[in-house]
Amino acid sequence: MQLESLRRRALVLARSMGVGVLATVVDLVLLTLFVHGLHLSPRLASIPALALGVGVQFLGNKLFAFRDRSRAWVRQGALFLGVEALGFAANLALFDLAVSHTRLPIIPLRLATTSFVYFALCLPLWSRIFRRRDAAEAAHAMEVST
Repeated sequence: MQLESLRRRALVLARSMGVGVLATVVDLVLLTLFVHGLHLSPRLASIPALALGVGVQFLGNKLFAFRDRSRAWVRQGALFLGVEALGFAANLALFDLAVSHTRLPIIPLRLATTSFVYFALCLPLWSRIFRRRDAAEAAHAMEVST
């Protein structure tokens, strides 16, 4: 049973990382477009680029990574936004700190800061929001609620 649980967690991690890659591509493309195409400062361009990445993260993690088909969109969305508010602030702060204290290009800086926030903060909390129940756990929850 533990091996199956470990296997399921590894699959969720792999799928969530895939969603993260897609969200990161959206973020990086927009960040690059805003900075180099529209000549916005990296700090200002970071805000809309991250915001659109958050939308990709929610949909991708709920539907694909965690395969959560519950109808709790509003509750999960609110919880997800809470986690993302923390993640968003952490991403902005870390990116600002990195831009202010290094001369590294913005893309490697963004990858480093968002990866850290993803693994240290967001993924562990998302796992609590999008929990698939196995049949026994769901049956127990139904018994307790009646």
